[in-house]
Amino acid sequence: MEYQYWVIRYVPNVARGEFTNIGVVCGRDGGDWAVEFDRHSVKNHGTLSNDLSELTSWITWFRRTVESPGRSSLSANDMVVGSGWIEHLRSRQANSVQFSSRAPIDVSSGREGVALLFPHLVERESSRRQRTVNRRSLRAEVRDTMVHEMGFRLGHDLFVQPQAIIGKQRGSFDVVRTQRLVERVTNVWAFNVATLEPLEREIQSWNFLVSRLRQDGASLRIAGNRELALAPDTPVEVIYDPLRSQSDRQWRTDIFEAAIEAWEINHVTFRTLDEFLNSAREDDLVSVN
Repeated sequence: MEYQYWVIRYVPNVARGEFTNIGVVCGRDGGDWAVEFDRHSVKNHGTLSNDLSELTSWITWFRRTVESPGRSSLSANDMVVGSGWIEHLRSRQANSVQFSSRAPIDVSSGREGVALLFPHLVERESSRRQRTVNRRSLRAEVRDTMVHEMGFRLGHDLFVQPQAIIGKQRGSFDVVRTQRLVERVTNVWAFNVATLEPLEREIQSWNFLVSRLRQDGASLRIAGNRELALAPDTPVEVIYDPLRSQSDRQWRTDIFEAAIEAWEINHVTFRTLDEFLNSAREDDLVSVN
């Protein structure tokens, strides 16, 4: 079945005409549409940052409109999502975000078209490495997703690395969310790091902290020296970067499987980073009225 696609470009200097591909949108009139972006690690000489965080609002709006047109905030004067609407945007977008000419692709769905095109036309290898290199980058991606796509506010209902106190034990969680008087704890783990000893030690220490939480609850110190009480049955989740590295494969696998064993015992839910990003996007789309 013939679908159409457009490459979305960032143009730091319109006069010079140089550009970097940052997204691809694919769909069929009267059918389904899909879009994906990679705005990280952009080498540019423009005024925006290298992760193009300034485009977050536009990207969120465009994704919502394309992937959930029935729930989007289009006004009565706006065009229905389709090739005509995108061509209309293309004619108007003469600034730093532009669209390529449309091109055909033979796929069965817009999502399949994006999946085929995105790795070749848009995604940068440096972005792939950045997502999996360490806990800091994973934590930042999870935090940014919660803020920019899920609507949480830092210091209000989202807290990063608050200190946990359980009896004489002290530790920290990567992210704690509070919403509708319900707390949720999130930690991220990267299993493709170069050095395994610290990873094994840190996971074991954190798993012990969670086991104590399950027994006694915990007190969290959050912004402004405030304290937040966590009940023993507080939902705890792990978002992880799955094993890809072949270095010390058996040791790495043992660490991963031991972690899963402990998470299951302590009733910790776990999912990959990609699963989290996809679910966050779906939740975001559903929340749009």
